[in-house]
Amino acid sequence: MNFMTKATSILLAATLMCSALFLGACGNSGEVEYKVTVVDAIGNTYGKEVLVRFMQDGSQVAMQVCDENGVATKTLAAGEYDIQLKLADSDVEFVYEEGVSVSAKNPETEIELVYKVSGEPTVITAETKEYDAYHVSVGCTSVELVAGERTYFLFTPTVAGKYEFSVAGDVEATIGYYGAPHFVQANNAAEEVEEDKFFVNVKEDMISTGDTGTTVLVLGVDSDADACVVSIQRIGDPDYSIEDEPWTIYKAETEPEPFTLDPNVELEWFDVFADTDDYKLVYNEEDGFYHLDSKNGPLVYVQLVEDSDYLASFFNILDRSGVVKYFFDEDGEFVKKESYSECLMEYIDCSDEETGVYPLTEDLKYIIQQRGEYVGWWNSEMNDFIFKDTTGEALEGLNTEIAWLFMCCYEK
Repeated sequence: MNFMTKATSILLAATLMCSALFLGACGNSGEVEYKVTVVDAIGNTYGKEVLVRFMQDGSQVAMQVCDENGVATKTLAAGEYDIQLKLADSDVEFVYEEGVSVSAKNPETEIELVYKVSGEPTVITAETKEYDAYHVSVGCTSVELVAGERTYFLFTPTVAGKYEFSVAGDVEATIGYYGAPHFVQANNAAEEVEEDKFFVNVKEDMISTGDTGTTVLVLGVDSDADACVVSIQRIGDPDYSIEDEPWTIYKAETEPEPFTLDPNVELEWFDVFADTDDYKLVYNEEDGFYHLDSKNGPLVYVQLVEDSDYLASFFNILDRSGVVKYFFDEDGEFVKKESYSECLMEYIDCSDEETGVYPLTEDLKYIIQQRGEYVGWWNSEMNDFIFKDTTGEALEGLNTEIAWLFMCCYEK
């Protein structure tokens, strides 16, 4: 074989090899498998909610729905295709980099898609100033900012879970959680904060279940930029807390019965600054009430409806919150949480209509003592200490042994 014949043979073999490689990639019919992956601004894929359109000369050649991994694969004739995206939910506005294409030489590509803010804003008031707060959803949303000021947004969760909030991309910005639309706080209220993100546990009771309404979170972004991408991701179930434990509902040992106070009876409040020996409470098992000095002495009453000199009545407390106690063992381990609200409502419903009093029972004594000890009504070192003067200083001479009687009175 001469030199020219050998060179021709080598060239022919190389051509056949290239043809084989091309056919191996394209298939026997000159087709190519194209692959488009759709991600958000932090790299998460969208799944089956995105439709990928393969375009040539402005016309759609084919369309493919992304799989659960956010990947759309389509086998088409070898060539170049412009890629357009469409969301399955056509009402949602979005933005992505246009002009992206695939070809036989580069059959794979990745496209970043983010949502756009849509809808009308909600007016909120923060530190006496009104702001237009647009709603953002789970995923990555492109938002406009007021450079140099805090810009507020609203997030309404629809599924319970632990949510991560951050600002995606290279924009220098700080994101925080600032309460609810009716009470916008000045400082970040998130319990768990990292350098560039924060987390909120959305429990089941924060999601709308009829007339209660879903909790709306106010987000605030501080930046010198005029735009950024806000990322909201559900990263798992809410963290466990003792708040998730069921309540033990305290039941009255004896069902309360409607009570009417003799109109001729005069009542006098206990002096919680007196000596312990000044008062002797005696329980009468026959009537189920406490008496003063002896089991047949003057009846002792709890003021359930009218406020005492130191604290709102149980009726007013229940109107704003609950009356409960959390129990822990000597090692600080949670034991149970007990609710007295239901029992107190039964007593309030049976109390004297004119004065709002009911005779002191074992149940009422227990509830006052347990609740007061738990929140620190008579412990000057705790925030809920109630025996203070007008300047906030602790009143001197409080007898902590009988301080629980501050809601009680007796027959003169």
